[in-house]
Amino acid sequence: MTRTGADTLVEALRDAGVESFFGLPGESTLPLYAAMRRAGVRHVMARSETAAGYMADACARFTGKTAVVDAPGGIGSPLLLPALHEAYNSSIPLIALTSGVPLGQEDQWTTAACRHQEMFRPCVKATLAVPDAARLPALAARAVRLATAGRPGPVHLDVPSDLLAGPGAPGPAPSQTPASETAAPASAARPALSRLRPDQGAVAEVVDLLASARRPLLVAGGGVHLSHAYDQLAALTEAFGIPVATTFNGKGALAETHPHSLGVIGAKGSTAANDLASRADLVLWVGSKAGDKSTGYGRLPAPDSVCVQVDIDEEELGRILSPRCVLHADAAAALTDLASALRAAGWPGALAWTGTTGALLDPPHDTAPPAPGALIQAVERACPADTALIADASRACSWAGAHFRTRSAGRSVIAPRGSGSIGYALPAAIGAAVAQPERTVVGVGGDGGFALACQEMETAVRVGARLVFVLLNDNAFGLLDRVSTVGLRRPDLLDRFAATDWTAVAHGFGWHAHTVRDDASFEQALKAGLEADRPTLVNVVLSADTASPDFQMYTERHTGRR
Repeated sequence: MTRTGADTLVEALRDAGVESFFGLPGESTLPLYAAMRRAGVRHVMARSETAAGYMADACARFTGKTAVVDAPGGIGSPLLLPALHEAYNSSIPLIALTSGVPLGQEDQWTTAACRHQEMFRPCVKATLAVPDAARLPALAARAVRLATAGRPGPVHLDVPSDLLAGPGAPGPAPSQTPASETAAPASAARPALSRLRPDQGAVAEVVDLLASARRPLLVAGGGVHLSHAYDQLAALTEAFGIPVATTFNGKGALAETHPHSLGVIGAKGSTAANDLASRADLVLWVGSKAGDKSTGYGRLPAPDSVCVQVDIDEEELGRILSPRCVLHADAAAALTDLASALRAAGWPGALAWTGTTGALLDPPHDTAPPAPGALIQAVERACPADTALIADASRACSWAGAHFRTRSAGRSVIAPRGSGSIGYALPAAIGAAVAQPERTVVGVGGDGGFALACQEMETAVRVGARLVFVLLNDNAFGLLDRVSTVGLRRPDLLDRFAATDWTAVAHGFGWHAHTVRDDASFEQALKAGLEADRPTLVNVVLSADTASPDFQMYTERHTGRR
């Protein structure tokens, strides 16, 4: 069998450590699919390019390894943009693989021609165009390196379609070995992390600031996950008693059962945690961009508090915060060096000032049962400690941040906080279930977002993904309804959806499905779903005026009322 450029590309990506492939085919990418089949690669074919990108995103978050998402050039490739936008803002390593126009046919209105480099450049770390078949291995390896170097993120690799189908570089003969019988190559390991160490003079300055603080607080962002700095964070807080809060993307950086954990702060956190964070006189931000939701729309830290910022991306230092001192460093390296410097200085540690013994979770305060906050707490009680909870943005994310307690360090709760998109949770849950089939996976989202990705219910059945999806069904774009009602005083601004029987829809796709209207029936349906042999939808019928925790902060900001 003739070896093609696609064979060369697949082999180069696997040699660079890539194990997970997602995508949607087109005529120009069929040679790529044939090469993956010959190589025994497990590829998940989604029903839309955007969904494929979200699957790859979740896979990369939970495995810590770069994932590939492919799309055909032209009408297919632009649909990757929402997923790449999310991955770029949340620092998730992806390779976006597209088929470009054949060499020599640029600017000739070739079918499906698209200016990929111009289109993707704003939402990727780099866009690489392959000029000839000989460069395929080197550029594939470079794409993976760039995706994982420094602050991780997506990289675009554009391969002309004639190179995919044409002769490839010399290499081993393609095999017909099934994917289930093919071992990953020896080199397929997590790429080495960039361990940029902080300036020691700056570390000494932070030590001095901590020594004069009475109420220090450490805020861990998503960079702690990317650095795998869990042990270093736990060691610092246990040695010196500094309480730890997280952003939503940092949720789980420290187990929320840990006595020094406050849980999530900001718009997606609890009221109690935000109240305590506002009292801190020194806030050490580690691996966080400190965006509007993480700072509670600019309310945190308090104006008179001292701010210290740690980030591996120098461009983020001082972009939003006004730090007294910055550490340009990897999170794990910075936490290690700071702990060593505090010991050498003989700092006795922070006095216990929070009065807490674990994450501060808001009590459910929803208007009427079934109460989403209580349902999320029921998920926590029913599921193993390492359960993966995937939430859509909007209200689902808020309930997950304020009511679900992580019980071990590591990534266990994710949401598209980089873009605030809906339609993420279902495909991302499928990506998580495929990447870690031994793990319990629960998705949660509203009916507005679910409708944007419901076609992926077929994908879940076809690939054997075992998951439970909790559908918070209020027959509307619920958050937008609340904003238009309270913020604009226009309760009639948006249409309500025509009634959809999502339980019947799920049955049509081959899922188990249950409709629930109270807390007790929810727990029964959840238990059945966790024990089921195929995906399960729990369709929770909600009141349209159900308020999520972050909406109180919105109301205060826009009306001045508490």
